[in-house]
Amino acid sequence: MHCGGIEVVTTQVNLVLDGPIARITLQGEKGIQILSAATRQRLLEIVEQVSQTDCSVAVFAAEGRTFIAGANIDELRSLSEESAYADSRVGQHLMSQIESMPQTTVAAIHSACAGGGTELALACDLRFAADGAKIGLPETTIGILPGWGGTVRATQLLGGANARRLILTGELISSSEALRIGLINGVFLAEHFAQQIEKVIEQVLRCAPLARRRVKHLLREHIAQRADLASQYEAEARAFAECYPTGEPFEGQTAFLEKRAANWTAIS
Repeated sequence: MHCGGIEVVTTQVNLVLDGPIARITLQGEKGIQILSAATRQRLLEIVEQVSQTDCSVAVFAAEGRTFIAGANIDELRSLSEESAYADSRVGQHLMSQIESMPQTTVAAIHSACAGGGTELALACDLRFAADGAKIGLPETTIGILPGWGGTVRATQLLGGANARRLILTGELISSSEALRIGLINGVFLAEHFAQQIEKVIEQVLRCAPLARRRVKHLLREHIAQRADLASQYEAEARAFAECYPTGEPFEGQTAFLEKRAANWTAIS
């Protein structure tokens, strides 16, 4: 999703290699970060580049009014059932590449985080938010569902009850509530957020880097042994694609852009 009524031209993805730290920063022209297809491709290239370095920590951050507001609404509106399936698979691949980075990954959520932004955060090892941030998976409010691995990772991390709450209501919850249900690992005051993230990085760097890489791989193997993840991602992509023939995505996304309530009953 993106914020209705606000034109977002492009979101740049910048990489700074700072000793043992890879700093990956998203920067939208109007301070709103959108994961358009072009931005996702650039992000994938950077993730693959960082994965080949000997950096020990990778931090995902943003500048401006949001952390990541989600996908590009106009791109979502243009999807068909077939292209929606492909879009879901491409998004899943990006998030899986982030999840499988050898570095310890940190999502520094300084402000609003929705849809694809939350899916990206779920793919990271550690997630921290500023006290004023709102976080959620509001895709069902625009006629679709989290299709970039969000249904799978939310259920793994939060359990069925909390995953259902986030996805079926589409609500954006406060950072304190996100902490309570385990969506994030900590909340920091907004005015001290950057400094607190640096303290987290320092703490991580005190731990043995090769041990961290090994245990990260081990923990992923533990999760994989509990569930057939490939089948879950396939089912998610199919469900995402099957939303489109119903007409709900077009109505929901149009209503979002027009700042009105969606008229679901008008869909035949």
